[in-house]
Amino acid sequence: MLLEVNGLTKAFAGLVAVNEVDFTVQKGEILGLIGPNGAGKTTIFHLLTGYYTPTAGTVLFNGKDMTRVTPPAACRLGLTRTFQIVKPLVQLTVLENVMVGAFAKIGNAKKAKELALEILEFTGQLACKDMLAGNLTLGMRKRLEVSRALATQPELLLLDETMAGLNSKEIADAVKLIMKIRERGITLVVIEHVMKAIMSISDRIVVINYGKKIMEGCPDAVCNDQQVIQAYLGADYAKR
Repeated sequence: MLLEVNGLTKAFAGLVAVNEVDFTVQKGEILGLIGPNGAGKTTIFHLLTGYYTPTAGTVLFNGKDMTRVTPPAACRLGLTRTFQIVKPLVQLTVLENVMVGAFAKIGNAKKAKELALEILEFTGQLACKDMLAGNLTLGMRKRLEVSRALATQPELLLLDETMAGLNSKEIADAVKLIMKIRERGITLVVIEHVMKAIMSISDRIVVINYGKKIMEGCPDAVCNDQQVIQAYLGADYAKR
């Protein structure tokens, strides 16, 4: 098992944002992580990558205890994430932004540049390599965020709403890129609110509501589960 999450809990004073969540991720799969706004999904990503320390529970990555690992250490071990609100280094070029990701594991500037160029070709951004990141559209910034994360050479990549705010063509392109990333041998956990997209790419889906896992299963089973319908659409809709 690539990732094992057991009893993961995070409390902020009197608020329990993540409450005894369990799930696993197998090597090579795409796991969808969904739930209403404020359900605790991004907090889980913070806990997996060391931005937050769990109140309780454990995180094992390749059998290694990651429960109190720092974000740089998690990245070096192969566990990398993107962020819901993208913040590129706006005064640097697209290429330089991706090189920053490459420097997580590469100390040589020439080799970092070579990897960054290869990643940009893979993600379809090579043509804009010399553009300042501050001049990119939202869709291009989101793809740059993925490119920079890929440059860290992850084994497990956590994507946090990389399709939010995109138009239909950009969403379709993002779906294709995610499938290409899996073909590259990278395992993914994806937080997404674009239901058509997340259902089409996920092997399994974990549903979070009020910090607790309420459902886990294949996309079809999740779509038809009454708890999931109630969480997203309300009790009245679930009774229909």
